[in-house]
Amino acid sequence: MSVAIIGGGLAGLTAADKLAQNGVSVTVYDMGRSPGGRASTRHVKHDGMSLQFDHGCQFWKVSDPALLQHFRGWEQQGCLKPWTARLGSLDAASGTFTDRREAHASAGASRRGFCGIMTPGEVYVGAPGMSAICAALSQHANIDGKWGAKVKRAVKQDSGLWEVTAETGREKQVLTAMHKGLVIADQMNARSESPGYVEMQSHNSSTIMQQLFNMQGSPRFSLMLALSEGVIRAPFDGASIDNSCTIEWIARDSSKPGRERQDGLECWVAVTTEEYAKQLLAEKPLAVDGTYVPQTQNYLSDTAAKIWTAVKGLLTLSEGAEQKPAYMHAQRCRYSMEAGMMYMSLTVGAVS
Repeated sequence: MSVAIIGGGLAGLTAADKLAQNGVSVTVYDMGRSPGGRASTRHVKHDGMSLQFDHGCQFWKVSDPALLQHFRGWEQQGCLKPWTARLGSLDAASGTFTDRREAHASAGASRRGFCGIMTPGEVYVGAPGMSAICAALSQHANIDGKWGAKVKRAVKQDSGLWEVTAETGREKQVLTAMHKGLVIADQMNARSESPGYVEMQSHNSSTIMQQLFNMQGSPRFSLMLALSEGVIRAPFDGASIDNSCTIEWIARDSSKPGRERQDGLECWVAVTTEEYAKQLLAEKPLAVDGTYVPQTQNYLSDTAAKIWTAVKGLLTLSEGAEQKPAYMHAQRCRYSMEAGMMYMSLTVGAVS
């Protein structure tokens, strides 16, 4: 009998891998169609184009020696590669770009930038997408991944076993299984307004769920763009934006290893500031009268256009070029950032 883990992002699959390596059978439940969570890669088919975007986690900036050892191992497996492009910060007020390598060489440099991009340390990305690490972790023989499975309820029986009930597929087929332990790997499981909410029934589950609920995060929107090559004339491939109240990160996804294109298009991703995300959420709330508002195209289309206008205000676009994106889509994340880092549910709650 297996241990159940709810959440197939980096936190959940790291826990699953650790258990699996110690001989424990694990069942991972996740609403997504594949492993990744907030480190997912969006694959899009649009007007005959195959596009991909890192719309959640943008990169990993690693300086801790112990963590770096793990990343070196993933690099050897081929699911992780250094991102050695032109990375740094862009001052929205002056238009000045500072390369992160130059900032490291400057005495007294103290700026962190978006997710610490301006601090020393290796910058890594998953290859060919950010979800590659999670995909690799999920391959262990002792791990059974239930992708596209929405856990509705987890009840601890008198026997000490956990009964987990999930819905799978578009027809919401009910799946029920017994497990000898339970791990909660996503704070969304504790939020009743979230589609990931799980009803828990156990003598100590309320404590764990309250701890997850109390975790503080802040909202962001990401904007995914496909543009003709050269439309955006930027001295960088990824930049933390200083002195902007709307955008805090812009990256040419096509510059990342495994994402190169030969069709004359470039894929870009922009991430809003917390301040601007809250403004956008005030206009189009996450929930109305306690009911979750899904991210439909109708909901997001106006939001995407507004973020694109903010991005254009920060960058130089080629004159005379077709400036209308070949593809544009926004993604909402209510609890994406934790303590200045892209939030990835690295705190795991175990309910034994």
